[in-house]
Amino acid sequence: MDKRLVVVGTGMLAEQVHYYFDTLGGRPVDAFALDAQFIREPQFLGRPVLDFAEVQRRFPSDTHELFVAIGFTATAARKRWFLAVRAAGYSMPSYVHPSACVAANVAVGENTLIQEQAMVSPFVRLGENLILCPQVGINHHTRVGAHCFFAPAAVVAGDADIGERCFIGANATIRDRVRIGEGCVIGAGALIMADCPADGVYRAARTGRTRESEE
Repeated sequence: MDKRLVVVGTGMLAEQVHYYFDTLGGRPVDAFALDAQFIREPQFLGRPVLDFAEVQRRFPSDTHELFVAIGFTATAARKRWFLAVRAAGYSMPSYVHPSACVAANVAVGENTLIQEQAMVSPFVRLGENLILCPQVGINHHTRVGAHCFFAPAAVVAGDADIGERCFIGANATIRDRVRIGEGCVIGAGALIMADCPADGVYRAARTGRTRESEE
């Protein structure tokens, strides 16, 4: 029988994770966790909000698993929590939405969320602690490092390398055989045609307003 859950975070991603695991999956979420200095309210979605020390006291690893649901603005914090939860002896489940298509020879690591209609092709290697939003496409032989976040409809062509802690924005496209260094931010709608050194920020040109709308 699956263990019950505690979710790290109280933002919109944590609310989605609660929906997938608890509402859809029938795995009860008993509490939410935050660093003590960020706890503003005692409850979230009707469950207690606790610091990690209290989580370990009330919901130990022999009865509970944790899912780290910290969003795209804090990939470093998501990595820190992931490592702390693992060091404390907790296992971390993953969730793959039934409408997603993940090739049979692709292993999904711990604490990974793959949402509606995402596609992961054969021979892809996925790291741990990933978020793949709806309609993300990761094509054949691509390697994805841990702690990355892929926003909706981001596409990675075949045989690419994505380093750890990268954020790939909505509708961004990364061509085949491109290497993205760790910690990169690829903006919404960006087209990446060449290698990107680590910790770079790559934005698409914004579409400006051209005229007033007609009545």
